[in-house]
Amino acid sequence: MARNAGDGQPTVKEKRLVYVAFFLIAFAVDLIVGLLRDGTYTPTLIGLAIMITSVLFLVYSLIRDR
Repeated sequence: MARNAGDGQPTVKEKRLVYVAFFLIAFAVDLIVGLLRDGTYTPTLIGLAIMITSVLFLVYSLIRDR
């Protein structure tokens, strides 16, 4: 289903950029928090949940667009 630029709906490419941005932000926050606490990267539960969810949405978007 093709979408017009003026219909107010995000395109597939814009959605994928948001998924990647969420992953990178969650990873960066997890990395910073881990380094400040222990000095090593230790992922938090909420950070992992956000990263896994964003990857699943990205993969689903790629499969669906095929």
